[in-house]
Parts: sequence; structure tokens; C-alpha cells
Amino acid sequence: MNQNCQSCTSPNARQYELYSLLRIGEQVEPTTLLLCVKCARAGRSDKTFESHDAAENFSRTDLIEELDRFWEKSGAGEICRQCHEQGTGCCPPMCRNLSSDGCRQKNVFCTGFTCSALLNAISECDAETGRTLKWVRKNAAPTEFRLYECVTRVPPIDRENKRPFTLQNQFPKTELKGAAIKQQLRELTGEVLEIRRLWSRNVA
Repeated sequence: MNQNCQSCTSPNARQYELYSLLRIGEQVEPTTLLLCVKCARAGRSDKTFESHDAAENFSRTDLIEELDRFWEKSGAGEICRQCHEQGTGCCPPMCRNLSSDGCRQKNVFCTGFTCSALLNAISECDAETGRTLKWVRKNAAPTEFRLYECVTRVPPIDRENKRPFTLQNQFPKTELKGAAIKQQLRELTGEVLEIRRLWSRNVA
């Protein structure tokens, strides 16, 4: 069904999502915009669409780096590596950024995603860290889901209809203390990997 652009009323408008800056723990649905391609391009350079975010927030790069530090210091990244070795990893093998040495260029969706098995183990080690990661997965990560679809080679016909209006570049500061849970999380590695194996067999 064709929809009209909310700006110029021309037909064949697309749905775009405009994300606003949230606080940790806050959950707000993105604003949906119906725009034709011309108005979407013009709107991206229009100051009225810019969010007025405080300078103390994380940039997109900051958030990815903070999450990567957590995966390394907590040992969660090592669990992910072992999960891939046993053939149950989350990353699709057809991803353009996946190499034999790991991921070359993560986006917010990739870095902010934690499977339920690993997320539950992290929450068992530290409930607050688990809640923060759950918030990131549900609220920050989806802002770049379409980018994830592109780099993982999802066929265009199967991609989400809604597109991000802009790539969000401001996120709430997120502090994750990975080193404090490393030993406890390591002791749960076998349990996480077994859950992933069981899950993989059930969906096969």
C-alpha cells in the first residue's frame, strides 16, 4: 500500500525511524516518519531533525569501544569465541566484516547484542551489569539493525521495511566493570556453551 510523504504529500513514502537519546533504564519507542526519498535526504541536513544531546554522552565509537572493553576484560568474548568454535555462534558466517581473526568492523547492533545464555550468566555474576547489557540490547542496539542486515548479507526482500532516519551518534554513558566478574563468569562457561548446543539442536 502506497503512503504519502508527510512533508510534501508525494506518494511512495518510506517509513523511517528517528531515535532520541535515552537514559539507562528508560524505554521510549522511536518516532516514525513517512517521507519520500527526496524529503528524507533534505531532512537529514535540516537542523530541526538534530537532537540536542549533552556533551557528556558517549559517541557511537565510545559505546562500541566500551562494550568491546567489557567483552575482553570480563572474558565474555572468550566464551563467544568458544561458542563459534563449536558451531553455535551468533554471527552469521556470511557477514562481510567477519574474518578468521574475528570481526573487523563492529556496528552498534553487533557490539550491543548478547545472547540470552550469556546474558543470564552475566546477570548471575552481577545483576546490575546484566540489566545494563539488557537495556543496551533492547534500546541502543536496534538503532543500527538495518546496518547489521546489510553487512550480514540479508537479502533485500527479507530486510525490515523501516529504515533509520540517521545513524545515532549520542548514547548514554555506560560503565561496565568486566574485570570484577571475570573469574565467576569463567566458571559458567561450560553451562553457557551447553545451553547454546541444546538451543542449536532444537532449532536445526
